[in-house]
Amino acid sequence: MKKMKNFMKMQTLLLMLVISSAMILGSCKDDKDDIIEGDKTELNTLISQAETLANAATSADYPQTAIDNFKAVLQTVKTAATEKLTQVQINNLVTQLTEAKNVFVSQAYGFIDESLYLTAGWKFDEGTGTTATAFSNTAHVATFKRGNTVILGTAAMMPSWVDGVKGGKAVSLDMGAHLEVPYTTSFLPANITISVWIKPTSLYEHNYIVSQNYWNGYKLQTQGGGKPFFTYKKVDGGIVDADNETDNSIRINQWNHVVVSVNATTKELKFYVDGTLTKTWTESDKNIGPLTQTLTSPDPQPFIIGCVATDAELAANFMEWTNADNLGYFKGAIDELKIYNIALSDGQVSKLFNDEKP
Repeated sequence: MKKMKNFMKMQTLLLMLVISSAMILGSCKDDKDDIIEGDKTELNTLISQAETLANAATSADYPQTAIDNFKAVLQTVKTAATEKLTQVQINNLVTQLTEAKNVFVSQAYGFIDESLYLTAGWKFDEGTGTTATAFSNTAHVATFKRGNTVILGTAAMMPSWVDGVKGGKAVSLDMGAHLEVPYTTSFLPANITISVWIKPTSLYEHNYIVSQNYWNGYKLQTQGGGKPFFTYKKVDGGIVDADNETDNSIRINQWNHVVVSVNATTKELKFYVDGTLTKTWTESDKNIGPLTQTLTSPDPQPFIIGCVATDAELAANFMEWTNADNLGYFKGAIDELKIYNIALSDGQVSKLFNDEKP
């Protein structure tokens, strides 16, 4: 239904442009000398961007009809832009080509509408300071925190900035260094996808990437065998523990794209590494179900990046058996972390990987 609406929208835009362009060309022929010409700088820049997008588009990425329609709109705008135009006419062409471009992008195979489905996303490109702000609709602030000094003593570290996966920056973590984000209910959707780039400096059983109230919510980590591992609490109170059952999926000292998703409707848990589906767990083999939306014992804790539990959680539940060896913190760099409130499709994960890979 959405694809049909987009198709009709592009057809309507094309018709509008044909009509408006005919009016522009007709009026220009009759009254060229009377027109006060506007500034075409923005329009020309937009045309150049649209040409780059159209020329790079292939039927592997978009439906052919979408490519043809977009190129038709673009050509109509280019033709109209060669004439002497008022600023109002130029502005109308900018609006129409911008809308056509947005519709075309939304028709890409694997398109993700992040305005609707992105709960939180951090690019970690700040490069300075002790906070990282999400680029999602809600600008969640992740604050740098030192590792637990009771357990690690003076060896406890703070996060630092390093080069990221694709030209920007990332956060480097070790010895308990982590980031904390104030909890909101949006961090516990019934459906969830976690997408992240990691560059571990070592592989061990407690390499935690993110955590929301540990097993009372969910936690994502890698294990000593180089396998992504996800634990979460279900609505019915049951706990799911699952890995992707593929040794050496994750490699040290290089960037790896890791995605895990839970689909409450199909009752599937999926793992992806570098854009490829590596394992699907179902209701029949892992009793997969929707995530819990309620946090207890302890009360909702901050969302954590790079560690498994806040100091409050450790003190309340785990201090008696936690030591420096099993504290649970990430060793390496983390970049491009995204939390979605849907289970992304295989095509969406593949596109996400291809868009973000170096």
